[in-house]
Amino acid sequence: MRPTELEGRSLGALLAVIRTHIQTGEPVGSRTISRQWNDELSPATIRNIMLELEEEGYLDQPHTSAGRVPTEKAYKFYASQVDGHQPPSKADEALLRSYLSDIENMPREVLQERISRVLSLISNNLGVVVSEPISRAVLEHIHFARIGNRRVLVVLVSGVSLVRDRVIRLEKDIPQQELDRLSNFLNENFHGWRVDDVRSELVKRLAEERVAFDSLQNDLEQLCSQGLFENSYQAEVFLEGASNLIGRPELADPSRIRELLKALEEKENLVRLINECIRSEDALQVIIGLPGKPPLLKTFALIGTIYRLEGRSAGRLAILGPTRMNYERVIRAVGYVGRLLQQQDLN
Repeated sequence: MRPTELEGRSLGALLAVIRTHIQTGEPVGSRTISRQWNDELSPATIRNIMLELEEEGYLDQPHTSAGRVPTEKAYKFYASQVDGHQPPSKADEALLRSYLSDIENMPREVLQERISRVLSLISNNLGVVVSEPISRAVLEHIHFARIGNRRVLVVLVSGVSLVRDRVIRLEKDIPQQELDRLSNFLNENFHGWRVDDVRSELVKRLAEERVAFDSLQNDLEQLCSQGLFENSYQAEVFLEGASNLIGRPELADPSRIRELLKALEEKENLVRLINECIRSEDALQVIIGLPGKPPLLKTFALIGTIYRLEGRSAGRLAILGPTRMNYERVIRAVGYVGRLLQQQDLN
C-alpha cells in the first residue's frame, strides 16, 4: 500500500488517528475512532484497518494494550496532503497581519523578530528566522573608524536596511585619514557588488598589484589579512517560543529538553540546520526527522521557506517542533508569511 494508494476506510482511519494524536498526545484506540464515525464501523473493523496500516509502516503500537500512534511515514504523508497555498484560518490571518503590518517601514531586525514571534504563537512551537549570510549581501556602503591603537570598527551597510559591524585588530596602526581613503576606494569601486565577489576581486587585484597607490595597497592587504570580508559577519538568528516546548510529552525528561535547548543556543549549528533543510527558493519545505545532533532532532519536524526583500533573498523562516504538530495550520501559516513578504517585494 503506497501513500498514493491510501483511500476509503484506510485513508479515513489514518487521518483520524493522526489528527486525534496531534490533539491529545496519547495513543489512539479503535473505539475512539469508531465514536468519531458515529459507530458506522465497529471497533473490531477499525482494529483490522489499523493493523493493516501498522503493517504498512504508518502506525505504531507503543504497548501491546495501547492504541496506535502515527509514525514518521504517516506524518510525511499527512503533510504532503496539505496545500501551502491555501490561506490560514481567519483568526490566524488576523494575527499574522497584526504582527506584519507596515512591512515597508519596518527595520529589518524588527521584521525578523516579529516573524519569529508570530510563527511561535501560531504553531505553539519554535519560530525561527535566519538572515542571509553577509557574504551574499550586496555592498551599499562601508565605513572604517579608528577606535584605538591598532583597532578599527568596520561598518558594512547592505540592502534591506542591513547593517553589520565588527572590530578588526591590526598588526600595524592605520590613521583615520588613511581609513577614509580606503573606504572611499571600496565604495567607489565596489558599490553594488556582492560581498563575496568583493573579497574575491580584492584578492585578485592585490595579487596582481593593480591597486593604484602603494600605501593603499598595503593597508588593504592588512585589513584583508585580518578578515575584512570573511564570514565572521555571522548570519543573524531570531528564535522565539522555547517555552512552548516545556511540558510536552515528547520532552517529559528534563535532560532531553536541556540537551535540545543547549543545541539551539549554538547559533552556528542552528544556522547550519536551517540552511541544510531549506534549500529551494521555489517551494515551501517540510522536513520530518531532522539531521544532526542531538539525536532528539530525529523526532522533530521543520516547515520553512526562503523569503525575499527588495528583490533579493533575505533569509529563511521556519517553524520547528516535535513531529506531533498541526501541519495544516503551520504549513498554511508559513506559506502565507512567505507570500505576504513576496507581495510586498513586488509592490
